[in-house]
Amino acid sequence: MNILWLYRGFTFVLVSIISLVVIAFCAHTSTNLDKILAAFELEGSFPYTNLGIAVGAITIVSKVLLLALDFFLDNTFTSFIIFEISWSSILWILWISVGATTLSEGSTIFKGHSCDDFDVVLPAAKNICDDIHPIAIIAFVNAFLLFLYTGVLFFAAFTTSGSTPPWTTSLKNRNKF
Repeated sequence: MNILWLYRGFTFVLVSIISLVVIAFCAHTSTNLDKILAAFELEGSFPYTNLGIAVGAITIVSKVLLLALDFFLDNTFTSFIIFEISWSSILWILWISVGATTLSEGSTIFKGHSCDDFDVVLPAAKNICDDIHPIAIIAFVNAFLLFLYTGVLFFAAFTTSGSTPPWTTSLKNRNKF
């Protein structure tokens, strides 16, 4: 084993845990919105909560699956550096969209009001308002971790020496690093 393979495992586990936190915040926000809308016999959801739950679930399932496949099988295509760069790039772009959508929707919904303004009238609205910034910050942290991992993979591929092509090898089977 080498340091990059351990870094990969640490990053995947950390990103999966952070994704679970985003899912929890988005579910909490959806529950509070349901409370508000139920009073008016309406249904609805915020786009950023749906996006956060979807991207979080995709991230957890894919990263855990990639770790499991790499742990139990040798040289599967999902462990190739080219596949990991592509998939991690897609994920960090999705996480940026979660953070940006959350901030955009939050400013549209609450129009610059302080979250404390909603405490007396609608406590559930205050909870929704309070959840916006943590969701966005955590989404941007996840995007940064995945972006950093993608950069490390590019660096590893371009600094490779030897006869084997770097793009179709896995970090687990690399001898040098």
